[in-house]
Amino acid sequence: MIRFGPLLLITGMVVILPSIACANAGAAIFYQFGIHFVLLTWTIGLGEGLLLYILFRVWRLRSGTFRIFISMIAANVTSAWLGMLFVKNRYAAQIMGDVTIENLIPAFWTMVYVTFVLTMIIEFPFFLVALYGRKWLIPKAVATILIAHGISYTLLFYWYSPDYVMNMVTELEVVPASSFEIKEDYDLYYISQDRKYVLRSDLTGNNKEVVATLDMDGVPDRLCAYPRKVVEEIQEGKEKEGHKTVSRVCWESGFDLYVLMNVDGVYKTRLLCENFSPQSAVALWDGVYKGYWDTNTDRDHGNFRSFGNTTKWIFFSEYWPPLLVYQVKSVPHTSAEKQSGFTLYPEGSFYTIYQVQTPFIQWPVRNGTDIAGDYGVFLLGKDQICILDPEKKRIALIARGFGPVVAKPPLEEIPEITPEETNEQTANEVP
Repeated sequence: MIRFGPLLLITGMVVILPSIACANAGAAIFYQFGIHFVLLTWTIGLGEGLLLYILFRVWRLRSGTFRIFISMIAANVTSAWLGMLFVKNRYAAQIMGDVTIENLIPAFWTMVYVTFVLTMIIEFPFFLVALYGRKWLIPKAVATILIAHGISYTLLFYWYSPDYVMNMVTELEVVPASSFEIKEDYDLYYISQDRKYVLRSDLTGNNKEVVATLDMDGVPDRLCAYPRKVVEEIQEGKEKEGHKTVSRVCWESGFDLYVLMNVDGVYKTRLLCENFSPQSAVALWDGVYKGYWDTNTDRDHGNFRSFGNTTKWIFFSEYWPPLLVYQVKSVPHTSAEKQSGFTLYPEGSFYTIYQVQTPFIQWPVRNGTDIAGDYGVFLLGKDQICILDPEKKRIALIARGFGPVVAKPPLEEIPEITPEETNEQTANEVP
């Protein structure tokens, strides 16, 4: 008879450590890993033990039942624990290589195949222990482990479904940035991957040039645009609310460009360029300036910055990887729209979630900007600056770097034209 008391005690003690170890991976991925270790490990272990129990008719023997079940549970706990350490190890990064949205899918499947083989290698000794004493031990263990893992990986595949954990590249079409029709002129400012330069380009990643060299103390975190003039005004309260003082940006006064530096754990801003743009995206709520211009990247999530334009789509990044994109409509949604995968938003809009949150890679969304055309520009992961079109469901990689700021191009100086160049006479010139 199977003694479940010791099994529960051993499993409970062993799964605590890996569950704690993966807590830094993020809330949702921690939730999946936690259930994987606490529930699926137990379930799969019992399932594989039951498979061996039936295949080899263990009930005919007076002993061996407990050894089979405890071996299978121990095998799954060990492989899950070592597998988690592996995917966070530099060797996994070397196998995947330089992963972006453009090659994430093949990199994901490469890691699936690698972890499948590693799992069988790790668990093979446990299968030998479980089947110890039988003839043709190794061939039987090989055949059994292939059958068992074919079944268990099917279960795990549905648990970590790629259509959900990385739907930012499965539901969205990955296209070149040049295929986006940018309706207005914008400049993209960002920090190079090597953290040495501030670069400027257009939103297709072309016309790249160096704006500044970061030779100051500290580690650069992101670029920041600060309005040169902010005024306060009295806003009338709605319904029973009283008057309140709000801040407004004087768009005609221009913006200064700063870099946020991490100096020994303290974030400090450093001025890079005065009046670098006539207009840059800022944090607005109902047209009111909310500040937050120098928030560090880790905390720079929430509603995307904007230029104050009216949009049909609103972007909101969670602290953990998911990006919420919801459509603002003034008319009720049709039944077809309600069944299209969108979820009802409390404000009457519908939103969908895009994310990259696999067991191997988790990419949060930060430094977001909402631009004309209802496009979203944001930092994905550590060094991918992307643009997303929710209407046509497509995404593109603009550049490799971090800390992006989207701003309007500087006003060009109008050159003075001499009378000789136009063959015209001045007012005081005598013919």
